[in-house]
Amino acid sequence: MLKSLLLISSFLWISITSEAQTTKLWTEADRKFLLENLERTKNEIIRETKNLSPAQWAYKETPEKWSIGQVLEHLGLYERIFEQEAGIMLSSDPEPELYKTAYSDSTYLSWMGDPNPHVAERNATPLGLMKGEDNLTFFLYGRESIILFVKNTTSDLKMYYTFRDGDEKRRSIHGLMVVHFGHTDRHLKQIARIKKSPGYPK
Repeated sequence: MLKSLLLISSFLWISITSEAQTTKLWTEADRKFLLENLERTKNEIIRETKNLSPAQWAYKETPEKWSIGQVLEHLGLYERIFEQEAGIMLSSDPEPELYKTAYSDSTYLSWMGDPNPHVAERNATPLGLMKGEDNLTFFLYGRESIILFVKNTTSDLKMYYTFRDGDEKRRSIHGLMVVHFGHTDRHLKQIARIKKSPGYPK
């Protein structure tokens, strides 16, 4: 009898453990959310830069501020940086225990919506060497690659986390992608401000 109970207990434990291991934190609704916003912000960038003249691409409100071309170069750099970061995260072990303490999507979007200036990382600072629509091509190549990754991945993007400095909470790949489209929204507002500048070429 005791042996039978032990066997039943062992079976139940294995079943529960197996179920826990196969339970996905990242759902198809999460995938849809990311894809819709990655596509939306991509299409808004295309619309905002459609038919710009060379002078409009290159216009700067002041010498130290970015042109629309540089904004697109900056966004294109982050397409590559974040895709590489996601790949590095997937090469590490999953850490589902971090899910409970991770920031919410709304927290990341609130941070991206903060009107105060953010300082670009050195590796994402645009050089301004590309001309006109080449900046859009640079951005779109990277964005399409990230969209394909999110669309086709079979990995649980809420189980893999970045390594952050200091006291900042670590960010899942899903969180990274929320920051990513929120970052694009932030720079769409910047492009709108540039186009409303009194000196912007007509």
